[in-house]
Amino acid sequence: MTLQWIPLEALEAHPENSNRMPAHLTEKLKAHIERTGLYEPLVVRPMATHASSREHPEPRPRVAGTAGAARYQILNGHHRARVLRELGHTRARCDVWEVDDDEARLLLATLNRLEGRDDPSARARLVARLAEGRSAGDLARLLPEPPDAVERLLRLAQPPPAPLAPEAIEPPARPMTFFLAEEQHALVSEALREVGRSGTAAGDGAAAPRPKRADALERLALWYLESRGLR
Repeated sequence: MTLQWIPLEALEAHPENSNRMPAHLTEKLKAHIERTGLYEPLVVRPMATHASSREHPEPRPRVAGTAGAARYQILNGHHRARVLRELGHTRARCDVWEVDDDEARLLLATLNRLEGRDDPSARARLVARLAEGRSAGDLARLLPEPPDAVERLLRLAQPPPAPLAPEAIEPPARPMTFFLAEEQHALVSEALREVGRSGTAAGDGAAAPRPKRADALERLALWYLESRGLR
């Protein structure tokens, strides 16, 4: 493996490359290289009469350090090569690997697949650090994520809200399930029919009569207490 600057005109795409990059990510890659001039070296191999079999390898061509007659096939970095050409670059930084046809295909199938995945919390902290002095829109132009994803990461990086004081937390409701006999069901139905009805108002300062629903609900409560052995 050797690192070299190779003319872009000497680089050829591998005809079996299956990796495709969406247009919006290609534009972000282009903007990054145009802004910084930095990119991962391309992985290439010298083009020659590479043997298909490992048992009968053929002689390799002399690898030129800069310009020369040698040509190279791209194994990893097809999109970088395309962007560099579009930006007017004349050469690319490349790692030259001496591999045969079979190994070249294996590299095509693995180099663009062997990658880790971001931990969301760690990614959020990294994006939050980048957001210092930058707007979310600026970050979206620099990062692979679209604007809405950048906003979600920034929210994820924020500290969690302070816990509520114990007195501010209402006790949860405690559901109760039970079955009623026919007589008990009639009592409940009577109580429900009385819901919403009010007793007759008393005049001249006399006490108002007790609403019927109060009597029905009281009988229901007493039955429940007795059935639970609480009375």
